Amino acid sequence: MTGKDEQYAFPWGFHLGDLHKDHETIPLYTVSSDGGFCLLYDDASETKADKLLESLCLELLSTMPHESLQVNLFDFGKKKFYNLSPLQYIDLYRTAYDVKMMSGLFKSLEEMVITRHKEFLCCNRPTISEHNQKSKLKKMYHLVLINMENFPTEEIELRRIKNFVESASQAGVYVIAFGNTKIEQSESKTTQAILEHFKKLKVTEGEFTISKEIFEFVELWKITVLNHLILTKAC
Repeated sequence: MTGKDEQYAFPWGFHLGDLHKDHETIPLYTVSSDGGFCLLYDDASETKADKLLESLCLELLSTMPHESLQVNLFDFGKKKFYNLSPLQYIDLYRTAYDVKMMSGLFKSLEEMVITRHKEFLCCNRPTISEHNQKSKLKKMYHLVLINMENFPTEEIELRRIKNFVESASQAGVYVIAFGNTKIEQSESKTTQAILEHFKKLKVTEGEFTISKEIFEFVELWKITVLNHLILTKAC
């Protein structure tokens, strides 16, 4: 196995930033085997949450082999990630910003996940990451950003959402769902299915709240600050 093949694996974890206590600093990760996570924020913290998401995407894109990762965004409303926009021209960043586009993009990702499970994954290659280490035919990884205030739409059935989030990561598709904390009160069963499946990171009044499901030893760090990553342009 060559070093190049080894680099084609998806990173073992999502680097969320660093925890600080007194003069100590440790990097904070949530493992990619979870398939992703949910980022929830209050009204005062949306901008900070957006910066974390964009920085995380840029870091992944910069550390992975060229054209091995595509970012897919489901979101209505104002444009969020200006530093990712140039990547649209080389098809490494796709956005779906209306119901029809969301339905089409989700269907294409859903079909890809199903196909990969049927044609590429087996007992010796249970994940696309392992497939990519053993095969000359590499498969692209996908990071899916979902604004839960806009998606899933009513056209996407609960069964499809559950199947997707449960099987996506093995197929090389990772999900970061985000939205206002008010979304936790949503009566949508599809929204609740996403919230229940992933671990949660919250930003309140501009401060990140670290739960035990994200960092098991949080009680040992009485003063914790999660810094979002330094933003660097994709181009």
